[in-house]
Amino acid sequence: MGRSVALAYVLWFFLGSLGIHRMYCGRVGSGVTMLALTIIGGITFPILIGHILVFIVGVWWLVDLFLTAGMAQRAR
Repeated sequence: MGRSVALAYVLWFFLGSLGIHRMYCGRVGSGVTMLALTIIGGITFPILIGHILVFIVGVWWLVDLFLTAGMAQRAR
């Protein structure tokens, strides 16, 4: 029995860059990693390293568009 796919996508859309949808689906480690990258990227954005981190999180967020349904269905 999985989590709600609809709720997982709502979390992905509104809080996706923070990794909340991954934490909801039981992927706490990768969710915390996504959260950390977003925070560090936001802090270091003025010195250009943040641009790279924010870009990585953005690509990861887009890839999760296709992975979130499966993660939600497999979550316990």
